Amino acid sequence: MMPPEGPHRAADEFRSPPVKKNTTGRREARKTALREKIYETARELFLTHGFEATTIAQIAEAADIAPATFFNHFTNKSAVLHEMTGEIAEHLQALVNQELERPASAQERIRGFADAVGNDIASAEGLARDVLLELVRTQIRQHQVAPHLASVYEPFARIVREGQAAGEVRTDFDARFLAEMVLGALNVAFNRWMEDAEFPLQNGLLQAADFICQAIEPRAQ
Repeated sequence: MMPPEGPHRAADEFRSPPVKKNTTGRREARKTALREKIYETARELFLTHGFEATTIAQIAEAADIAPATFFNHFTNKSAVLHEMTGEIAEHLQALVNQELERPASAQERIRGFADAVGNDIASAEGLARDVLLELVRTQIRQHQVAPHLASVYEPFARIVREGQAAGEVRTDFDARFLAEMVLGALNVAFNRWMEDAEFPLQNGLLQAADFICQAIEPRAQ
């Protein structure tokens, strides 16, 4: 028997094909979510126990995965730590931008930045020290400016430049140069702390800020 003619046949012929489910997109989303879970778990363990004391087995157990799954996403735990260095750079840039937005002298902004950084690191000292040590190692390997400083050079130059325009900062040196001196002084405190875990970083940062703020004041005529 021939199939019926008419509207039913037309409906069959023009019926939309079944929609294919986007399994690739879902699979990639699950992979990304799992990687983020491993990363956050490792980050929390580093914060609680320190980088050196945390093992991949502990990370895997806490994330409820097999150790082999960890290696599907990270080559080793140093790879997790290295990824965290980007967070440090972004956070430092956010802090200096925050100082740029508030109405204050250049010296007050510099001291405010030093104080904020000291407070933040004091709340996560072991983790921050490990991350900054990794940053220095990266700098040495790649012969580059430390990533935690590179991102804040220009914002600091702007602070100095605005201070020069307001008569708060000496003008016999370029703003970029003075910004490098400011960051160099603060970095001395960082370096001492990274060499000696007992060094009081917050006090060191504030002392460095006080010294450099006096050094960039306008010269007496």
